[in-house]
Amino acid sequence: MSEIKITGLSRTWGTVEAVKKVSFIVPEKSFTVLLGPSGCGKSTLLRMISGLEEITEGSVHIGSRDVTNVEASDRGVSMVFQSYALFPHLSVKENIQFGLKVRRVPSKEREDRMRYAADVVGLTELLDRKPANLSGGQRQRVALARSIVSEKSVCLMDEPLSNLDAKLRAEMRDQIRNLQQRLGITVVYVTHDQVEAMSMADQIVLLNLGEIVQIGEPQQLYSYPANVFAAQFVGVPPMNVLETKEIEKSDLPVAIRSLVESTPEARSIGVRPESIQITEHGFPVEVFAVDYFGGETVVRVRHLTNEFYIRVAGHPKIRLSDKLTITWDPEDTHLFDDKNQRI
Repeated sequence: MSEIKITGLSRTWGTVEAVKKVSFIVPEKSFTVLLGPSGCGKSTLLRMISGLEEITEGSVHIGSRDVTNVEASDRGVSMVFQSYALFPHLSVKENIQFGLKVRRVPSKEREDRMRYAADVVGLTELLDRKPANLSGGQRQRVALARSIVSEKSVCLMDEPLSNLDAKLRAEMRDQIRNLQQRLGITVVYVTHDQVEAMSMADQIVLLNLGEIVQIGEPQQLYSYPANVFAAQFVGVPPMNVLETKEIEKSDLPVAIRSLVESTPEARSIGVRPESIQITEHGFPVEVFAVDYFGGETVVRVRHLTNEFYIRVAGHPKIRLSDKLTITWDPEDTHLFDDKNQRI
């Protein structure tokens, strides 16, 4: 069993609370992503699961074992770091085998496990190279191979792709996800990149200021954000959130105005950029920026003091200072209360 159960986990340094009574379950053989901005506690949480960080309060169970006070080396997990953590003086082959050699695994078994792992991640032709002669993506594959040879059922990954360029990151995302499914391992993956989270995760644990904001499948976080933070952190461009007191309600499309007026506790309105349509009549806005991305264009507009995004296909003939009118369907409207929670 490789299910991970986190219960009331906290980490404090003096008066600083990095992680605050966090509880969740990582299902066996799942890919769970800890997502959030820098400083939200996600890496600290991962290190507590691994045993590399002291736990102030709470417990960690892996399978049926309580590993809260177990040394990192005895928890039955492998770890892939952001920095790759390769030995520069050792070859690819020696780096992959290093952990097995330390544990005195017989040489024949070491060789067989190394060859298998190198084949899985496509390093068979590079076994004699030193890390200095590898690209960033190849170095990350060495780190992955070292995790594979350990044959641990749980793998913890701390922002492993943050040092790679955009194209290589996309390729490595696919490789890591395919590898996890092929080997049937349980992965906990830390990132601040919501594109990584949305494209790889079975389950996302969204964190902010050391606390869980929302847990769910990527589609759930995108379509039903728990609060304004979740709504604007997940999605590119982020969800538009308009304060009801800062707009002319009479300018709203009739169906949207009716929805807002029938929900007196609503203090803000959310709508995804791709849900907005440019129409002949509707909500009046003025264009102040146009960002062209090839297959789509993001138009940034302003209504009074509110600024928000419209996402349209292709390259529409829209210029700075153009006056537009827009609308969206009531079912695409998200309402939030005065505590920024979803209604």
